[in-house]
Amino acid sequence: MINEKIFTFENKIEIMTEYWNSLSILNKAKFVLSIILGILGVVFATLNWNEQDVHLLFVQTKMPLTLLIIFSMVVGYAFSFIFSYKKFRAKDREIDELKKELEDLKG
Repeated sequence: MINEKIFTFENKIEIMTEYWNSLSILNKAKFVLSIILGILGVVFATLNWNEQDVHLLFVQTKMPLTLLIIFSMVVGYAFSFIFSYKKFRAKDREIDELKKELEDLKG
C-alpha cells in the first residue's frame, strides 16, 4: 500500500510558512516584488485590451494592444538571444583556441 500524505489546508499553510521562513531577506523582497509586478501586469493588460489596427508587411489585422505588446517583447527577446548567442559562441571559440595554444606552449 502506498503511503500518501493527506494535505489539509492547515498542512499547506504550515509548509508555506516553513518555506517563507527559509528564504533570505533578499529572496523575500524578490518574491514580494514579483507578486506586485505580476498584479500590475494583469491590471495593465485588462486596462489595455482595446483592439488596434496592426500592419504587418502585406497583412492588416486587428489585435488587442496587450497581445501586441507581449508579441513585440517576445520578438525582441528572440532577436537579442540570437545575436548574443552568436557573440558568446565566438568568445567560446576564442577561449577554446587560447586553451589549445596554452597547452601547446606547455607541452
